[in-house]
Amino acid sequence: MKTKTVFQTNLDGLFLYETIANELALQAGSFNVPYGAVESPPPQVAEGQVARWTGAAWESVEDHRAAALYVVDTSEQYTHGSVIEIGGDQVAYAGWGPIPDWLTATAPVAQVGD
Repeated sequence: MKTKTVFQTNLDGLFLYETIANELALQAGSFNVPYGAVESPPPQVAEGQVARWTGAAWESVEDHRAAALYVVDTSEQYTHGSVIEIGGDQVAYAGWGPIPDWLTATAPVAQVGD
């Protein structure tokens, strides 16, 4: 049975890891490609970036999933993907792509009491 390398993505299209697709036993030349996997290899990306499959091609997007982010209005630490209310709107940030204006990577300065 033949195999080929494919490239697994998450639901947002972000590259996760290489994996193997096995040839179908009863259909030579056809492969059992896992859901969300792509046959085209992702590009090399710079530090702080992640490869994202758009459905037609790979792109490089900002990757802030490991960064501590803070809500600008409250200085509270933000949990990636959580929905919060800003100015009457429900908003969320998954941690990839540009950081929205309502978040900052700058930690708030601790207030020192007398």
